[in-house]
Amino acid sequence: MVDFLITDFLIEFTNEGRYEVFKSIFKTKKRHSEIEKELDLPGPEISRNIKRLLKKELIKKQVSGEYEMTSTGIIVHEILKMLEKILGLTDFLNNHDITAIPINLMLQMGKLDSINIEDQTMVNIQKWADLVKSAEEFIISISDQFQDSILPIIEKKISNQTIDIKAIVDASLLKDSIKVGKIFKDRHEVYNKMDAFQNVKVLEKVNLSLLGTEKGAIIFLSSKDKVDYSLCLHDDSESFIEWTKDLFHWYWKNGKDLKSFIKS
Repeated sequence: MVDFLITDFLIEFTNEGRYEVFKSIFKTKKRHSEIEKELDLPGPEISRNIKRLLKKELIKKQVSGEYEMTSTGIIVHEILKMLEKILGLTDFLNNHDITAIPINLMLQMGKLDSINIEDQTMVNIQKWADLVKSAEEFIISISDQFQDSILPIIEKKISNQTIDIKAIVDASLLKDSIKVGKIFKDRHEVYNKMDAFQNVKVLEKVNLSLLGTEKGAIIFLSSKDKVDYSLCLHDDSESFIEWTKDLFHWYWKNGKDLKSFIKS
């Protein structure tokens, strides 16, 4: 067993060429000549980089002469991918509460194909509405606000086709019994159709807002203890949609039953 300090690993990737060799081997196991051809780097340079990666046990050599990742190498690669993704979102993340994203999902950010940032509130609101309008298969939502303005759209979708709708709301929205009573009275039919007591859960405090459909997803994080709707992360890639679904289901497992909450 070889013991290394974290700095022993990090220093290896201060060399851009070495990092490229490392990523190349992660894609698929390769021989020296194949790496040289793919990266268009001098053979001696590749040899030096391979030697250092072998020494740190990030890669290993097969009897066939091919190099492949070790288990440690795979883990280090995923962490570096996550760091690359996060560094591209530095300004956004530094001005928002990232603790709303569980660490296991934070680590998975490196697997996302792409993430976009939008910094115009009205554009973000329109994106939210457009996603609801275009949804055909499912809608998932976490919000600190009742989205009453889009309920007619949801009601029409439920009436015209099969669509799975689940939502998580902030508990503060249910503390005003008069407001809640009015909302459920005014929208009684749509809430019945979507089986609200089965498909809506409650969180004591919502620290983020999100909407996901098969067409895309949008996420707002908190800033200064309230959800910031002026900046969002959004994308329509399959990886981002699946990641948003995982985030939603993490909160769903921690949500409270709507019926019992209202009864209280």
